Amino acid sequence: MGDQQLEYLEFLADEVHYLFPLSWVDRISERTKKKGKTNLIDLAGLTSPGYKGKPQEYLILADEENAGFLAEKVLGIRVLDKRAFLSLTEPAWNETNRYLEAAVLLQTGQEDEVLAYVLKPEILKERQWKL
Repeated sequence: MGDQQLEYLEFLADEVHYLFPLSWVDRISERTKKKGKTNLIDLAGLTSPGYKGKPQEYLILADEENAGFLAEKVLGIRVLDKRAFLSLTEPAWNETNRYLEAAVLLQTGQEDEVLAYVLKPEILKERQWKL
């Protein structure tokens, strides 16, 4: 893989596509199997407070399983070129969502595209995985 290409785990939360660096993922499990003192990051709750839609059925465990993301669906691994990242500017990017690195247009099928948000694990970890 070149210097500009990295692997990301693509998942859905509140029907929004997110990308998380695969190098930070420890394992993926069903939500019912959560144990210990894992801090859960509920992106659906952040983007839609009071959200009562689809259940978040999966855990994506990271940072030696000290943190976990809730996801309604895990979509797979994407190899992305960082040159394809779209910079986020205000008002889309602000002090409350510094954990977003960029956005990327992903091909989903026949000729469909979807916007996915790239998460910055360094910022999440800096905030001790609490948003």
